[in-house]
Amino acid sequence: MARRLKILSKLKKENITYYEEKKRLLIVVVGMFLLIVLALKLFQVAYASYESEAKLNANINKAIYILEEGGMDFNIDLNKIEPSDKPYVYKFSISNYKGSKHSQVDIEYKIDLKTTTNLPLTYELYRNENYDDPNSTDLFNEVKTVQDIDGAWYNSLEETEKHLFPYIEDKTDIYTLVIHFPKEYKTNTEYAENIENIEVAIKSNQVTE
Repeated sequence: MARRLKILSKLKKENITYYEEKKRLLIVVVGMFLLIVLALKLFQVAYASYESEAKLNANINKAIYILEEGGMDFNIDLNKIEPSDKPYVYKFSISNYKGSKHSQVDIEYKIDLKTTTNLPLTYELYRNENYDDPNSTDLFNEVKTVQDIDGAWYNSLEETEKHLFPYIEDKTDIYTLVIHFPKEYKTNTEYAENIENIEVAIKSNQVTE
């Protein structure tokens, strides 16, 4: 009887040991699985971020360098713009350095857009964002149609905030100007031969405080 009890006790201990080892193995397997899932998620986030940045930096049409305070402007050449379901996208960058040259002061700036009113175009402006990102923010809140001293009418769009370029940093902002010319105007001969002039003005000044 004692021998039988001893054998049963031994079998019980072996079963306990087996289940404990099985439990530890299961914990290790689950832990490794969770680590793999986490690694995949982090990779997806990193790849998405890289893809977004690569997309933002692609196909920049013009580079502007602000090395000192002052203003500058340039015109956008749309060539022959036609009504389309797809927007016309123009990218330009603004930096406070060029090669070894660097702004010696803190600079703040903003973007203004001035256009003629020859075509029924609408405009959107994005800074350091992909325009087709659902969370991106259009920097143009309002379009003003005004008349100059010569009696000509034009559209005026302005950024409401200024952006800072600290002199201690090499900094670049990438802008995306999105122009819409709805396809519904394709059959409208009123705009067939019209040409639109679009001027981008960069207004900058030194930060004194």
